[in-house]
Amino acid sequence: MNLLPISKSLFARALRLLFLVSVTGLAACSTMQATDTGFLKNRGELTTSKDGGMAYYRSPTPVDPHQVRSISVEWAMPIDAGVSEDERARLISTLKAAISREAEALPQSVGGHPVVIRAVITRVESVNPVLNVLTSVFLTVPLDRGGAAVEIQVLDADTLQPLASMAHAYFVPITEFKARFFAMASAELALNAAAVELAKLLREKS
Repeated sequence: MNLLPISKSLFARALRLLFLVSVTGLAACSTMQATDTGFLKNRGELTTSKDGGMAYYRSPTPVDPHQVRSISVEWAMPIDAGVSEDERARLISTLKAAISREAEALPQSVGGHPVVIRAVITRVESVNPVLNVLTSVFLTVPLDRGGAAVEIQVLDADTLQPLASMAHAYFVPITEFKARFFAMASAELALNAAAVELAKLLREKS
């Protein structure tokens, strides 16, 4: 008895089912939603983007990005979130360095206020490299995405009043193909993207 045609048919059906389930899952959560952990002092004043991926606030007070007195980054993920101590340290370092780099790249603002910048990493979505290899082979696309969410506040260095606030969440797009084969690469890209968005927010009034 020849079972090969039946096996091939079942295998093809299984692949189609996997594809449909995966696509449905991606469509249901195409945008990571900005978090609200209570870290931002003025969360009620933030304007939320249409897709929910970002919320932001900017006061009219000028900021001098070249007078950043300190940058601190905290971690708000559960201990059992599947992120190792080394990975956590690397992600914190990545965000801190990215914020510093983007702030230094902004033009100096004469009369701008010195600031302190506080940030917290609120969500990290790693990718499964093995799963992405398999889906790339069978479906030509690595379906498992990664990304991260952060909340950042820029405070007047003297009064500690919020001058800019931002909650930013980001799934890395498929164009970042290589990042989908390294567990934390997408999260690191998302943290860098958050720093870029913060710089844009500061540039608007600086």
